Amino acid sequence: MRTNWTLHVEKFAKINVAEVRTTPLMCFVGDNNSGKSYLLSLLWGILTLGKEYFPKSPSEAKSYKHCENWLKTCLGKETEISEDVIALYVQWYNDLLAKNKGNILKRIFNHDVDAAIIEIKNYKRNNKLILRWNEEGQRFSSGSNTAESYVKFPEQQEYSREQLLRMNAYLCWYILMEGIAAPLYTNIIKGRRMGEPIYLPASRTGFMLTYPQLVEASIRATFASEIAENTTSLTLPYVDFLQLITKFEIKSKTKKTDVKSWAAEYIENNMIKGSVSVKKDTIPIIRYKPKGTEKELPLFVSSSIVTEISPLLLLFKSDIDFKSLIIEEPEAHLHPELQVKMSRLIVNLINRGIPVWITTHSDTILQHINNMIMLNNNPENKALIEKYNYKKDDMLDTSNVSMYQFCQRSDGKTDLKSLETTEYGFVVPTFNDALEKITEQVYDFQGE
Repeated sequence: MRTNWTLHVEKFAKINVAEVRTTPLMCFVGDNNSGKSYLLSLLWGILTLGKEYFPKSPSEAKSYKHCENWLKTCLGKETEISEDVIALYVQWYNDLLAKNKGNILKRIFNHDVDAAIIEIKNYKRNNKLILRWNEEGQRFSSGSNTAESYVKFPEQQEYSREQLLRMNAYLCWYILMEGIAAPLYTNIIKGRRMGEPIYLPASRTGFMLTYPQLVEASIRATFASEIAENTTSLTLPYVDFLQLITKFEIKSKTKKTDVKSWAAEYIENNMIKGSVSVKKDTIPIIRYKPKGTEKELPLFVSSSIVTEISPLLLLFKSDIDFKSLIIEEPEAHLHPELQVKMSRLIVNLINRGIPVWITTHSDTILQHINNMIMLNNNPENKALIEKYNYKKDDMLDTSNVSMYQFCQRSDGKTDLKSLETTEYGFVVPTFNDALEKITEQVYDFQGE
């Protein structure tokens, strides 16, 4: 991730105040019904729908005029974009969020959900951002490397205000969403914008076993170039997940060095002990073949590990392009040993360039995260990596991880607490307190 920022919300659903900083790996922990999925759904919604709220015609709003005036001074000149200029674009986007937050929330949750404030704060980036011009090109483009990122516009003699608006919108979206969401003007492949974030909801087993019946309803809410009105009784991330199932199709060619191909092979060899295939029909027909047999099984007679993991596996085996991944309860239906393997998969994904944001109730997953932080910090880690058969991509740098505990108050509202790291990783009170109570009972019941 070249950029990171903080999402600030106030009086959003059950959440009183929350500030969440985007990092490659982000974990939401806390009690049930405390707002974890709500906040992740909001993040997904901003990354997915947020591009639609740029004005269609030149605006006279003060925050936009600042951006337009700055861009006029740079026409045809290569320019490094300063922090002060980036702040102008962040402010413009925050004004758009404030103006359209009611509509955004209604579309995400398919229900009247309130929020007093939704805004982006504390923008940071770890490389330079350059504005460039192309004498021969006709399209907007962008790219990045470790040292710099760039946005490139076609150079011409004059620009209309409409053209300046399109350029400003493209630049604003790139500033905020570089590396985590689809670019503003993006090709649509198989009904999805290339690079859109993926949301894998809880209850994946239920969806995978009933998707033939559910997909018909979700298709009524499907999108062509844009996400249309949601006419189902599900939130938009869930509708999007059902639509995602219809896009599953095994790639004909794979590259062993590609992160998605590696992840698919890891899941098949280390987690489900077999392979999953897709036959395209009116809707995909998904079957599981256990290792060592040629017999294919329908999902409804396969193990829950297969039905739970198959959406993630098929996502990696398909040509679906995405820049970030959101998973609710990745530990669901997994034995502790498989939870460790799931944790290892997640850590490898973020180290290979795919941000992963999760909700979890698993102390096993969080302990593995802490173990990989300690392994990274241990001066003897080369010997430990060899002893426990780990690799470089298994280790975690604390700067790439953030963890938030959702704390329920006596009035039913929720506050968010950013958890700090120690030399042993993250301390998670919500788990530690529960485990201490269980341990105390064990000693009492044993008579010790």
